[in-house]
Amino acid sequence: MNKIISKTLFRAYGLSVGPFTVIPRGDRKLIATAEKEIGYPMVVKPSSEGSSVGVSLVQGAEALEPAVKLAFQYDPEILIEKYIKGMEVQVGILGERALGAIEIVPKDVFYSYKAKYEKGGSEHFFPARVPDEVYRRTLDAGLLAHRALGCRGYSRVDFIIDNDGIPFILEVNTLPGMTATSLLPEIAQGAGIPFPSLVEEILRLAIR
Repeated sequence: MNKIISKTLFRAYGLSVGPFTVIPRGDRKLIATAEKEIGYPMVVKPSSEGSSVGVSLVQGAEALEPAVKLAFQYDPEILIEKYIKGMEVQVGILGERALGAIEIVPKDVFYSYKAKYEKGGSEHFFPARVPDEVYRRTLDAGLLAHRALGCRGYSRVDFIIDNDGIPFILEVNTLPGMTATSLLPEIAQGAGIPFPSLVEEILRLAIR
């Protein structure tokens, strides 16, 4: 769940990671440095939360302070990341296989908590509408990220594919949602694995 450690490992494994700065609580100087070096728009987020809790897309200086304050409500360290414009794509992993990649088109300005959990908060396209080469590259990157963190059983890996077709990794969801609106079951369904079979396979992998 720790995004700072995860991003360090992703870089070590050669995955594409966008520019980011780690801000400990109370370090005003680093916030100013990040503002200068990363620029707007930027994303401010807690270091260890999921479901986009505490995450803000900051378009200008007037919104930075409230975003930082919000993120610090959840963690003593936060991240300020460069906002990468592109397509949000998520890869489902089961065992040692990338099942497929789904494209997310949120109704909100980004894939927020509301967009994730409210019915109709986003549109999903499976498989993701990208060229075959980009699709395969994204699946390979998803499986590599899963292995880089030492994940077992299943996970979901989140990317932004930029206008050049490069999949920039956002994070690995080591305990992805399994609700009616969750993406791993939807990816599995698209790959020909109905929900009961997905659950049974996760259990088999855990028993092994």
